[in-house]
Amino acid sequence: MTLMRKSNGSKRDDNSLLSSNSKLLLVSFPKSGRTWLRFAIGLAKIDVEVCHACGALGKRVIGKQYQDIPAELHARSVVLLHRNPIDTAVSFNYQTTRRVLPRGSWRWFSEWLPLALRRRLPPRSIDAFVLSPLYGVQKICAFNRLWLDHVQARGDCLVLNCEDMRADSAAGFPRLLDYWGEASVSGAQLAEMSSVEKIRAAEKGGQRLGRPDANRSFQRNLQYPSSAKVRRAVVNG
Repeated sequence: MTLMRKSNGSKRDDNSLLSSNSKLLLVSFPKSGRTWLRFAIGLAKIDVEVCHACGALGKRVIGKQYQDIPAELHARSVVLLHRNPIDTAVSFNYQTTRRVLPRGSWRWFSEWLPLALRRRLPPRSIDAFVLSPLYGVQKICAFNRLWLDHVQARGDCLVLNCEDMRADSAAGFPRLLDYWGEASVSGAQLAEMSSVEKIRAAEKGGQRLGRPDANRSFQRNLQYPSSAKVRRAVVNG
């Protein structure tokens, strides 16, 4: 799979809106199962744009409520992936505090004071994080609700639920492949090739499952399993 990036040579975070010739777009809030789907569609070599639509942890949006669907994406048909918001919030806590803003990291030093002055520091405890309107369930539900209403009104989009996909991947993947008009691989084959065990082994072997900078951070902290992109992979965990 080729993720098309802006070619200005500068670093960009995962909140940036992607710009490529691909007509295929996958949108999800962070930690909604996207790593797994991206790994799978990468095996099928399907050219897909993947983004969090300004709902993640970039400097422009961290610690802010999700306001609206970006205007640049209004005209796009999308595949929307969502997951139980409590599970999402718990995983998002680990993503935020262990991968993106771990204490002592360069980003933690550079962003701690601005976030503290605006009272937008991410809570370290899981309970406080899940209940935070700026990071937890409330923000995740706002993101999912806006996108679900948007795709329902369009009528030409596909909605995937992570729990359903995980429960029966061999049935879920055909829906995705049919929607994209892809016949190079079957849903059953894709499900078998993208098992959690194989993704976890790929990450431990150094394969980049997220942004390169985030993956390097994890490679320096392999002794902390909670820092992994593929952490527990437990439905309703």
